[in-house]
Amino acid sequence: MILLIICMLGSIKLVNYEKCFSSNLKRIFKSDYNYKTYDEFVPKTKKQILGNFPAEIIKICLGKNKKNNIKLFQDAFADTAVYIRECFHEFKKNNIISKDFEDLDKKDLKLFEQNINKIFNGKLKGVLPKGVKAKFEYEGRGMWKNVFKFSLQEYGQKIMHDKAIQVFHNSTCPIEVLKTSQGVYAEANFWTYLKNIAGHKLDKTQFTRHYISDLKNGYSMTEFVDSEIHKTTKPLDIEKLFRIFYTDVTNIPINEKLYDIGGCLKMPGFIKDKVTMKYYKKLMHRSPGKDLNLFIENLKSLVQNPKTPHKDKIQKALELFEHENNPN
Repeated sequence: MILLIICMLGSIKLVNYEKCFSSNLKRIFKSDYNYKTYDEFVPKTKKQILGNFPAEIIKICLGKNKKNNIKLFQDAFADTAVYIRECFHEFKKNNIISKDFEDLDKKDLKLFEQNINKIFNGKLKGVLPKGVKAKFEYEGRGMWKNVFKFSLQEYGQKIMHDKAIQVFHNSTCPIEVLKTSQGVYAEANFWTYLKNIAGHKLDKTQFTRHYISDLKNGYSMTEFVDSEIHKTTKPLDIEKLFRIFYTDVTNIPINEKLYDIGGCLKMPGFIKDKVTMKYYKKLMHRSPGKDLNLFIENLKSLVQNPKTPHKDKIQKALELFEHENNPN
């Protein structure tokens, strides 16, 4: 009987827990990041769009039939992103460009932008209010994507702050060893994780605001970084707070803001448990001195109380905090 049970256990396959929750991608991405199996579970999800459009777009363009119009906007951005990606690869294949769209002469680049605008506005004919047009302008190319400035204009006048549309060169990361931290899957995962673990909006941090990522069609939308964007007054020390290391040293902040978050990796001592992280963050945010000491004593008394929920996790947070401040 024992031998039979052992044989049965040996035949049981390991469970891929991401697949168990494949209908709720947001839950998976909020709980952890740097997954090694993005290509296995993301394409199987029912909804591959994370986030939502900015309040300005919803207010200006979506009207009473919001649900249907949001879908039309999603389709318009998706088709436009696919067109941009196909052009990028086709232009390179035929030696029309060598690196990016800036290799086109100014006249051809203008025509290319006009084609993009024609596709997008054509998709939303009857949805955009009278006199309102969308405009895409090419800004530049990164290692993994092309970036366009997106604006809404009413009779030629801007009616919202510009957004950045980042169209990835490939719908999935083409380099196997970098898939955990690069590409539209990994970036959407990190944005979702960071917004959840930070516990507040990112406007005042060194990160620009992320709105939406379409994992199937390979694009994301963030706030466009210019002189009018929120100033960085409360930067997040992601290494010290979250044990996350930003590896892309070539990505230089624009106006103190980062819009490209590919390349973020877990450091040794990464805190996965959300309760432990909650207390660790509280310890890290306390000012040194009497206030911090009283808080530490309070937590230690909670750990000593056998009726305290999660006391082992509180203890872990105290140990991590002690190690961070006294590494030796």
